[in-house]
Amino acid sequence: MTEQGRILNEKKEFHGFIFDVVSRKIKTPDGLTVERQVVLHGNAVAFIAPVPVDNQIKFALGTEYRAGLNQERTSFPAGLINPGEDPKTAALREAREEIGLQYRDAQEIFCISTSEGFTNEATHLMLLTDLQGKTDKNFDPSEFVKTVFFSFEELEEKILSKKITTAPGIIGYQWMKMHREVLEKL
Repeated sequence: MTEQGRILNEKKEFHGFIFDVVSRKIKTPDGLTVERQVVLHGNAVAFIAPVPVDNQIKFALGTEYRAGLNQERTSFPAGLINPGEDPKTAALREAREEIGLQYRDAQEIFCISTSEGFTNEATHLMLLTDLQGKTDKNFDPSEFVKTVFFSFEELEEKILSKKITTAPGIIGYQWMKMHREVLEKL
């Protein structure tokens, strides 16, 4: 485990619906004293959801509006981990809510941090297994996700043509490419 810095003082600058911003004065492990603003944001899950479609395995992806970029993005479905949930429970819940599919199990592939220079958010990338069937979608009041299904080859084309640019999308694709034997067992 790497060393942590020592927070000398912290002041809340902003409290929002899903994140807070704090100003911190920190003594770093290498002896520097730095001042930084940090976005405190709950952890999230993103998941690879295999689905049999027309005698082949396809993967559910979601197209959703993202406020930070002010545009829609397509990636593996994702959502925040609720208080008291573990990543597995959150991934299974989000699959029901966002893509309307019920799975029995979820395994963590990676825990991804993409902007650790200013936020503490981590995304747990999960592989869902043992599809049980369809269920009703149940979006949060401020979200709407369009579900699309891609074969591995279609996903690869979308990534290589830069139509999918999200970290979970690219990392999930790379993991799938490196572990084809796992996909063949689905």
